[in-house]
Amino acid sequence: MKPGTNDAPWTVAIIGSFRQYYEQTVSAALKFESALISVLTPPISRITNPGADFVRFETDAFNSSDHQIQAVTLTRILSADFVYVVAPGGYIGRTTSYELGRVHAEGIPVYYSERPEDLPIPVSDEQVATVDELTRLLGNRRLSGTLLGPELS
Repeated sequence: MKPGTNDAPWTVAIIGSFRQYYEQTVSAALKFESALISVLTPPISRITNPGADFVRFETDAFNSSDHQIQAVTLTRILSADFVYVVAPGGYIGRTTSYELGRVHAEGIPVYYSERPEDLPIPVSDEQVATVDELTRLLGNRRLSGTLLGPELS
């Protein structure tokens, strides 16, 4: 838990290609939640437009544009304590690349399920971890209230 926050849990935003890897994303979200890490995004909901470039969930406002949904999502991502990228085979996709640029600019710690391909920012070996490995690391950090950053210092 974070110090000075009345035992508030860590928060995570999970990003990646939901169109291709939503099942893996849901699995990661459930593991984080079982470790008492609050998942801010994505919702655990049914995808309503399979095959579309921009994924829409059953929980998304029907009359919202893709841009409006992305803006709300980005706000949630940027308010997380850390970001976890589901990247099977290293694939992240265009929207995830954009989100990572914003996350990187804000200095939010980022971790990856697998080393990303074609991403022009440094990724240390310590940033590549399974959800189980990461929750163990974070569990060890709860007492001090620190979160490992991109440089894991």
